Amino acid sequence: MKFRIAKDELIRALSRVQGIVEKRSTNPIIANVLLEVSDAGMRVSATDTEVAFVGRYEVECIKEGSLTLAARQLFDIARLVPTDQVEFDLAANGSTMQITSGKSSFKVLGLAAEDFPAIPDPGEMTGFKLEGGAVKALVDKTLFSISSDDTRSGLNGAYVEPAEVNGRSLLRFIATDGHRLSISGQPFAEELTDAPRSVLLPKKGLAELRKLVDEGNSEEPWKVAFTDTQAVFQRGNVAFSMRLLEGDFPDYNQVVPSQWQRRLVVDRDALLQALRRVSILAPEKSHPVRFAIEHGRLVIVARQPEAGEAREEVEAQVEGDDLAVGFNARYFLDALNVISGDTVAVEMGDSLSPCLVKPGDGNSDESFVIMPMRLE
Repeated sequence: MKFRIAKDELIRALSRVQGIVEKRSTNPIIANVLLEVSDAGMRVSATDTEVAFVGRYEVECIKEGSLTLAARQLFDIARLVPTDQVEFDLAANGSTMQITSGKSSFKVLGLAAEDFPAIPDPGEMTGFKLEGGAVKALVDKTLFSISSDDTRSGLNGAYVEPAEVNGRSLLRFIATDGHRLSISGQPFAEELTDAPRSVLLPKKGLAELRKLVDEGNSEEPWKVAFTDTQAVFQRGNVAFSMRLLEGDFPDYNQVVPSQWQRRLVVDRDALLQALRRVSILAPEKSHPVRFAIEHGRLVIVARQPEAGEAREEVEAQVEGDDLAVGFNARYFLDALNVISGDTVAVEMGDSLSPCLVKPGDGNSDESFVIMPMRLE
């Protein structure tokens, strides 16, 4: 095995896998990256057995071969070598890779490629297509609501299902941590003959997928396929897969309010900035703030006995009676940061009812449910 590769190309390949490789495992090979070189280029693979990445990169192949090398160590070498070209040459023992760049050289021990875990091949799967912007929106609008509580396995991922809304076929992501719920739907890139089945995608997999979305040709759609155990996303020279979660996602339709008693339509940025300012004086543990509908206006207050009080009045179109209710400001900020449109609609029942936040124009298939909290 012997090849040459541009430094920038090597850094690009290795930077993509740093969040995937398992650094503290009893199985050392999953801290490695698999390099497979042929006349077609270099295939780079990484996995922690739950998520996996495969990318193809241009190299000058002198001799075909394969080996796994420590991903973090190899990335550090790639970033610091002194020239624009890096040469890899595998020794006759089959496990020592000599890496040369200018006057710098390294001898790095690797592990056999045959022991590397198998990774799904997207070329063997049939699926559907999503535009890059659709994948980005689906993840951005739901990732923050996924629970980090390992004891609630059904909430540790985003639930994915096909949906029909106003005659449009959408793929919908839903996530909740028990205190808030996010729903986002995006259209498919082509007409479907068969709708995809419902699956549960893990938080780590979605976070790593999000890192890939902005790279490469953003106009090229993603090919997506679901098997019994895997979800695979492929675009251009990269493929990313994640193991599906087991567990039952709750019936989210029971949580989404169908009626409201008070409704506000507010400028999104004005509400966002007001909440940011007020929450400076909100207690850090649960970030409680008080929303008060008073005489056709919205007043937001945060109070911390040992620090002081912050108060903001926000212009709003108000329907319904006066109400005072507490919310976690961070939950509102997370939703406002990703919601579409210049205005938002905030729909409430009473002080114990969940609140529904959605675009003010009502044109987007996205909504955010936030549970109220008691204020002391």
